[in-house]
Amino acid sequence: MVRQLRCNLRDNSIDIKPEWELIAEFTKQSFDRLPNLRPVALPTVKECGEVSAYDTTWDRASSKKPKTFKQFNGKSFEESLFDDEVMVELIENDVADIFTTDVIAAALMCATKSNYSWDIEIKKYGNKIFIDKRQDDEIENNILNFHTVGETAVDHQPQDDASVNGIKKLMREAKSVNDSFLHYSQSGDVTK
Repeated sequence: MVRQLRCNLRDNSIDIKPEWELIAEFTKQSFDRLPNLRPVALPTVKECGEVSAYDTTWDRASSKKPKTFKQFNGKSFEESLFDDEVMVELIENDVADIFTTDVIAAALMCATKSNYSWDIEIKKYGNKIFIDKRQDDEIENNILNFHTVGETAVDHQPQDDASVNGIKKLMREAKSVNDSFLHYSQSGDVTK
């Protein structure tokens, strides 16, 4: 039996150019050798948004007692760092030195195990660092706008986007299912 190795499914979004100056290079091994850092509790700067309570009737759904939901066609939250009004306010108030979103932080934390490349930009202005998803005219080009599929698959997923099982079609479907579930599994109760 031949064992297939997992391979990355996407090429670099931007190729490294020879005229670029190398400032620093980080490898996973260099981060592994860092001393054990202990997190420090920081005060909450601002609480925003609301969280709807989960409708527990979904816990009883099974293949014998299915529960259906319609496709959600509303807007899902996928703003970049600078599109979020609260984040812009925090930047203007000089609250921190590093700014990022939850999607980017999750992508960085899972990067060593990820099957996919991730398109992020790291920009430094003065003493501030901004980590955001790469802005592109086409939303389809950034992998962070979708939900990944086949992350733990041993076999190479076909990248044929025209087929039903093409990576981008599966990612679009996974995002649609997740958005629909999140919308319809909320009860009317809201926690602020």
